[in-house]
Amino acid sequence: MSTASGFLDAVALTADGDAFVAVTQPVPWPKSYGGDLLAQAAAAATATVGEDRTLHAAHSLFVAPAAIGATLRYEVDVLRDGRSYSSRRVTALEGEKIVLSGLFSFHVGEEGPAVGASPRPAPEPDSLPSVRERTDGAPTASIEYWADGRSFDLRHIDTALYTSPAGEPAGEVRLWMRANEPLGDDPGIHRLALVYVCDYAMLEPALRVHGWSWTDPGLVTASLDHSLWLHEDAALDEWILCELRLVSHTHGRALVQGEFFSASGTHIATVAQQGMIRRLPATAI
Repeated sequence: MSTASGFLDAVALTADGDAFVAVTQPVPWPKSYGGDLLAQAAAAATATVGEDRTLHAAHSLFVAPAAIGATLRYEVDVLRDGRSYSSRRVTALEGEKIVLSGLFSFHVGEEGPAVGASPRPAPEPDSLPSVRERTDGAPTASIEYWADGRSFDLRHIDTALYTSPAGEPAGEVRLWMRANEPLGDDPGIHRLALVYVCDYAMLEPALRVHGWSWTDPGLVTASLDHSLWLHEDAALDEWILCELRLVSHTHGRALVQGEFFSASGTHIATVAQQGMIRRLPATAI
């Protein structure tokens, strides 16, 4: 099986009347990966707009968790098709249950000033430890998924959060990301790849500031809502740099913002996500 097949299979939609269906991909946790839903909803919306316009903004609310391997139905409402912009609303359903509600905006593109954020200096991704080197001591199923099962290679610049506290507490995480295999020449697939992969590390700044890791007993997390703005196209089968920072963590909710950059330093996207983070006491585990 291709190591990119998780992402590519996730966005392989099937038309079903006026809607689309897709299947959530295997993960070693009790619920599906949120990036599945984000990318599938974006793919459904994209399938209903003209080829002259591209996705530039996605705003999604995670309404309820989706089951692993579930067949989800994505219903698309056409809100507007203007001369320059198109707007779509997507509702994802597992049976009768709504699992995600999203708004997506598309633009024909136009010439104008180009100003963006700049990344901080970062070590070359190939000089950083691989995921498998970072996950010693984790459950085998988790290691196999993190290392080979999620379609993308993630290389943390600082200590990763897989199995141990992230060293000195800090409310930021920086990492490189790249698809494990070539994704082809269609820019639309690369946009969907960014939508898909951007959910993997979004809550890590909140974990790091507390010295927590993904395998800590009693840790419970969930994405609540997510926004992504795409500024420039980029090849997601080449390295991109992700810089994330914690804005707030209160009442069990963490808000994280961040940017994505190409290896050459081009600002390609901005992201924000609010997530639930609970640390259950030992007596409740």
